[in-house]
Formats: sequence, structure tokens, C-alpha cells
Amino acid sequence: MWVTLDFEASGLTEASYPIEVGYSLPDGAAVSLLINPASSPESWQYWDDYAEIEIHGVSREYLKINGLSVFDVCTHLNNTLCYFDDVLCDSQWDLFWLGRLYKAAHMRPTFTLTEVGHWLHRHDGIDRQDFLSALASLGPAPHRAEADAKHIREALSMVLNRQSCS
Repeated sequence: MWVTLDFEASGLTEASYPIEVGYSLPDGAAVSLLINPASSPESWQYWDDYAEIEIHGVSREYLKINGLSVFDVCTHLNNTLCYFDDVLCDSQWDLFWLGRLYKAAHMRPTFTLTEVGHWLHRHDGIDRQDFLSALASLGPAPHRAEADAKHIREALSMVLNRQSCS
């Protein structure tokens, strides 16, 4: 049983941090959690206006009002994702942002996040390029965490279904 997970972030630099996390469960349920950057004791200040305007469309002010604390987000993820064998992401950046989120909350995840290419190769000998091709066939990702997690799940399901038919 596997889950897909995706982050949106304040930008794409070493100073960036997660602003939203979403996941898609095997039963089709999906969740998105906004993260309040002001709740981090790590002084999350970096903000890329381009990312806000052109990519995810979420403002820092909106996150401060509507986002959950880093502690509450980590607690939710730990309580929900600990039951699954595999939690998969499509980018090394997601691994970076997971680490940054849990460090800010002074917590450890109860699950292991694995990049989907590594997981496919290890479990089925499938090349990551097959996953990327399936992902591309679905069209552009919406760049919101829940929708992207569903997008990743759909592409991964396509690849695994092709493999089982071979």
C-alpha cells in the first residue's frame, strides 16, 4: 500500500521552506495542509514572488492566516501516514522540504519518504523515465500539493498497470 505526497514551497533555493503539503491515499482520498511559516522557530523568511505569482498562487499573508503550525502539520502526517508501507514523492526537493518541516517542529516522521524513481527501480525494475513519460502524458501539474499528489498517483498507477500487463 503506497501513498503519494507533494510539497509546494516558498521557492527553489536552499533557503526555501514548505508552504503546503498534500497526499493521495490508496482509496482515492486526498488532503492538503497549508503551513504557516510564522509558526516555525527556524525563521522562515525567504519568499520568491515568482513562485507565488507564477507557480502556486499562495501568498505569505494567506498562509499566516490560514496555515497550520509546523507542529500540527507534522502530527497530522505522522498520525495518517504511519500505516503505509511506502510514501512516495516525485522530487528530491520534497525530501528536502520534509526534512525542513520536521526540523522546524522538532519532530521525526513516522514514515519514510522515497523518491518514486528509486522506489520503482527497487521494487519493479522500472526506469524513472517511464514514470516521467506517464506524468507528461497527463499534462501540466496544477502546482498545488493535493492536486499534484493525485497527479503523481495517477502517473504511477499507469506505469504499474503497464508493467503488470507485460
